[in-house]
Amino acid sequence: MNQNLFRRIARLETLAKPYLEARQRAEEQWEKAFQEAAGHAAILAFLIRYGNPIIGEPLSRACQRVSESPAWTKFSEEFQHSLLPSDAQYPFKPYNEPYNEPYSGPFKRDRAFLIGAPLRHAVISNFAGADEKEKLDAVFASAPPWLIWFAFADYTAKLLSLTLPDLSRETHFARSQENLELWPGLPSGAFEPSRWANGPENEPLAHTDLSLLRPAPQLPDSPMTPREQKRARATYMRSHPIRRTDSWPFLFKAEFFKLPFDRRGEWLRNRNPKDW
Repeated sequence: MNQNLFRRIARLETLAKPYLEARQRAEEQWEKAFQEAAGHAAILAFLIRYGNPIIGEPLSRACQRVSESPAWTKFSEEFQHSLLPSDAQYPFKPYNEPYNEPYSGPFKRDRAFLIGAPLRHAVISNFAGADEKEKLDAVFASAPPWLIWFAFADYTAKLLSLTLPDLSRETHFARSQENLELWPGLPSGAFEPSRWANGPENEPLAHTDLSLLRPAPQLPDSPMTPREQKRARATYMRSHPIRRTDSWPFLFKAEFFKLPFDRRGEWLRNRNPKDW
């Protein structure tokens, strides 16, 4: 390989690096959303089966019924180290309902993710179906359409390729950007059907648009041609691989979630990633 070619490759890699690092951040962001979707689906599965959500009633009440179910008691005892004390007793109680424990539950994005990840194991244990996807697919297909719409679970279903009930009626009802920004957390209030002020046709939230879920990082302008970008990206990604999932979100073993937080790093260090 002559020096000119070496210099050309080096130039391409230098020009491509900011662009490709931004692309990589975007892909990692979507990988995280893929994982969050599985936790969101597990929370909704428990809410649907054990919470008896009622239209017009705050979801917090349905979530309180979940916390009173034998299934939640079993889960919270088995995975107690994955829950705050307030999660174990009031797993979904929102911050604006007074009680003397810290704010927690799936009404906040980060807490929803931490609760949803171990809760996936409870779905696998308690729900009918050959695997996690089949179990969630059956729950989503038979879920109250208003709940799917209100909780932005159509986004979850699209990410996980789950079956949805007919939402054609629900798309005529307004939903808010504020609730979308909570995802994978749940809205704590009540779904009160009200139509879009100007009809659903020009309302972005009247459709399932995944680009609204996680806006892509701003990509810098690139002086490269599309062909140069493709070649440089392939070179860069070979040396900076992203850990990708296959067809379903990765799930740590139940053993991991049963450990206290301060022992999880040791657990991970002592195992091959294939055994996580």
